[in-house]
Amino acid sequence: MTMAPIVAAVLAGGLLTAGQASAAPPVGTVSFSGKVTCKNAFPAPNDSVPTRVSLDSDEDDGSGPTNNPANRRATFGPISIDAPLDSPFALAAEVTCKAPGKKAQTFTRAIQLDNLTEGDTVPLNIK
Repeated sequence: MTMAPIVAAVLAGGLLTAGQASAAPPVGTVSFSGKVTCKNAFPAPNDSVPTRVSLDSDEDDGSGPTNNPANRRATFGPISIDAPLDSPFALAAEVTCKAPGKKAQTFTRAIQLDNLTEGDTVPLNIK
């Protein structure tokens, strides 16, 4: 009979410890847009242009086509995704580049971000 109170105390203690864990950072919707180029990632063939941008915040992901690709450069966005707010994180950006008559290629960049707030529009230049 003396074991029951000890077991109950250990279980209660475990629950109290678990309740004190830190909360995950808040998440909110943020929009990204900007300029992108294939020139640095794929110097040859020299006619590849960016056709698509994909973003991943670990909370959400999204993608969209580029706008008016020419001279190996284009604009993209806005792409809205859920992202951590008020905490640092690495945004993964994947760019698809395509040269006429060639297979599409992709390159990825990790972009460090911090202190975002709900509804922000973040400019990104991806090379």
